[in-house]
Amino acid sequence: MGVKVKEKIQGSNVWWIFIDHRSRRKAKRVGSKKAAEKLKAIIEARLMLGQSIEDEKGKKEKPETPTLDKFFERFKKSLEGSVRPSTQGCYENSYTRYIKPEFGLIELDRISRDKVEEFASALVSKELSKDTIRLILATLRRIMGRAKRHGLISDNPATALGECYKQAPVRHAEIQPLTADEVPIFLAAVIQYSPQHYAIFLCAIHTGLRSGELAGLQWGDLDMSGKFLMVRRSIVRRLIMPTKTGKVRKVDVSDALLETLVELRRKQKESLLAKGKNELPPDSWIFANREGNYPDMKNLKDRHFQKCLEKAGLRQIRFHDLRHTFASLLLQNGEPLTYVKDQLGHASIKMTVDVYGHLVPGANRQAVNRLPFLHRNSVGGISQAT
Repeated sequence: MGVKVKEKIQGSNVWWIFIDHRSRRKAKRVGSKKAAEKLKAIIEARLMLGQSIEDEKGKKEKPETPTLDKFFERFKKSLEGSVRPSTQGCYENSYTRYIKPEFGLIELDRISRDKVEEFASALVSKELSKDTIRLILATLRRIMGRAKRHGLISDNPATALGECYKQAPVRHAEIQPLTADEVPIFLAAVIQYSPQHYAIFLCAIHTGLRSGELAGLQWGDLDMSGKFLMVRRSIVRRLIMPTKTGKVRKVDVSDALLETLVELRRKQKESLLAKGKNELPPDSWIFANREGNYPDMKNLKDRHFQKCLEKAGLRQIRFHDLRHTFASLLLQNGEPLTYVKDQLGHASIKMTVDVYGHLVPGANRQAVNRLPFLHRNSVGGISQAT
């Protein structure tokens, strides 16, 4: 019973009034200890007179502002169905690893612009890449933006923070493609140790599809006469989703891959016939598992891909590096970056250049050799060359 003044979080120097009156409990954040003690006296006087608990303007107290942790639970629910599961996973990872330790227990309206800028600077000092920092701050900005729309804060303190991390390094994940000599070694190991997955591994190397796009291929996506695949969907966290860019794209199929897919289709038809079925529907999964569903790519990567690399005596790389293998081998064979961009489904040529530009054979020397110069002939004359 009564009115007490204390800090909710010890050492925060933010003082609260806690009221326990007639089996009803309330808490009010005040600010300084002096202001809290003053308000305590006013509230105690009102209670003694039987009056309701009101602030100095006679208005009823505002609802308590939630902490960022509590509001994030509401924020997560708002993401369901509005963003891709992979995007939601990125938000949750950024919040759990970086934002929660700094702001999780703080009320939304106590997260100031100064504190957010200090947070951004701290991320830079941890030597995180610019893209990582951008994603972390975008997560915080989106959370606080939603809090503003709900009237919980008046301003979003996490907007326009580019200046705070512009000095952070631009760092792309190191790509480790298989070489032209290593690809046959790897595929030979697949045939020996995981033959049921030969077609999907060859498809990864010969098309550069992302793992979710490989899993999402159906027989209706393959044009055998035109020798191409239509990439229409992706399997993300066991959900059938559009492609990463949201666009359908056409990917060329090599003769070797087409021959392998034709053989795979023949075997699937034989299996169906053995079960008394005559047709292989267009919406059947190309790389179906034993139950006829789309493949479990995590299981494929963890249990079969790494095992085949080990058996082949090759270094351990990521499954995604098969996509890089496709791109690097095309470029080494003289294919233009624009063709590689279209096959990979990049949103812009800049992305393709940023990741693979350095792999274009002789690109730098060709560039410097195009610079104008003066040619000195054998008799000491000078003429301009272009």
